[in-house]
Amino acid sequence: MTLKALLNQLKTEHKLTSAAELAALLAQDEALVQQIKQADAQYWVNFSKQTFDGWYCIATPSNASYHVYYQERGQHCWEEEEVFSDQYLAIATAIFASGVFHAE
Repeated sequence: MTLKALLNQLKTEHKLTSAAELAALLAQDEALVQQIKQADAQYWVNFSKQTFDGWYCIATPSNASYHVYYQERGQHCWEEEEVFSDQYLAIATAIFASGVFHAE
């Protein structure tokens, strides 16, 4: 399933409109977190370090913090890297920053 299709399903079922609402939903459902991380990343949202252009949400080895940033040509660029202690808010922030949540 594509990330866009999964998000459209969640928007319909849960009436989500914000990153905070998505983060709250993710905090209640670890299986959903895994679905999002494994969804087709064709919309440039990545959860492991790659060389692809797009938005990244990368956990530190200890999972103590989560780094959200935009990468192009293998380099961080355009936006400042944001660091979160809350995994769910980090994931939601990357998704919203990518624009895929609001894509039709």
